[in-house]
Amino acid sequence: MKKRSGRNGQRKERAIMIASSVLVLSALTVTGVYVRNGKGEEQDGGYTIDFSSLEDGKSSGIVAEDIPVTDSDLDYDPASTEVDSSTVKNNYGKSSKSGDSGDPFDEKAEAIRLKEATSDLVVGSGQTKDGEADITEAMAELPLEDEIVEADSEAVAAQIQPELTFSEADSLMIPFAGDVLINYSADKSVYFPTLQQYKCNPALVLAATSGESVKAAADGMVSRIYDDPMTGQTVVMNLGNGYEVTYGQLQEVTVSEGTYVAEGEIFAQVAEPTRYYAVEGSNLYLKLTKDGVPVNPVS
Repeated sequence: MKKRSGRNGQRKERAIMIASSVLVLSALTVTGVYVRNGKGEEQDGGYTIDFSSLEDGKSSGIVAEDIPVTDSDLDYDPASTEVDSSTVKNNYGKSSKSGDSGDPFDEKAEAIRLKEATSDLVVGSGQTKDGEADITEAMAELPLEDEIVEADSEAVAAQIQPELTFSEADSLMIPFAGDVLINYSADKSVYFPTLQQYKCNPALVLAATSGESVKAAADGMVSRIYDDPMTGQTVVMNLGNGYEVTYGQLQEVTVSEGTYVAEGEIFAQVAEPTRYYAVEGSNLYLKLTKDGVPVNPVS
């Protein structure tokens, strides 16, 4: 008897537990549905889509509640403007078409001011067009930077370099004190020891020491520098009025073509003699010409 009553008690407890579980599950289910519906409404934000109209082949209708929109709800700045917008609201509260600057100034007054500035620029550059010239024309009249630099260089060069005006009345300064090895002779032949022959000499050959400084015999502009088998390294200077002086047997030349050299200025040294003057020894070859014709350097 005790054993049967014990079984009955267990069955009752089991039945109670099952009934309790069913009640709890029912309560949870009802609560979940309620919470889901509440969240759905919150997420919809008042927007409801009617899907029933799709069955009839009609477009879906969207019903929206009249909810006010504030600046905080926008993800862009309402004061900004879109690129393709037909109207623009500027910083001063005025609406204008796209492309307008929106600046709060008088365009007519600005145009007059620009015109007057252009007129002043044109008049200042030497033009007289009653202020009607375009600003680009005025700018075209202004010298370029390279032209200014070149003009300044020419002006400085003109101030530094005097005009070359050598004439028949002028004479050459002897570049250094030295004996005459072979004198100038254009009308009769003279003897050349190295060549062992007589011939005319269009220049003056002066005895010198290798390495001796060579001074300019007159103011001149270097026109040519070249190497010659007979005269070695040679410098030709333009003296003006068709006169040129040629210096031969040189080394350590410190000038270049186009260099202005003043009378008495050192510009080179005497070199070792070429094979044409091996017997004569180191010397300075000095020749003066007028329009290409040799002239006596010491006459």
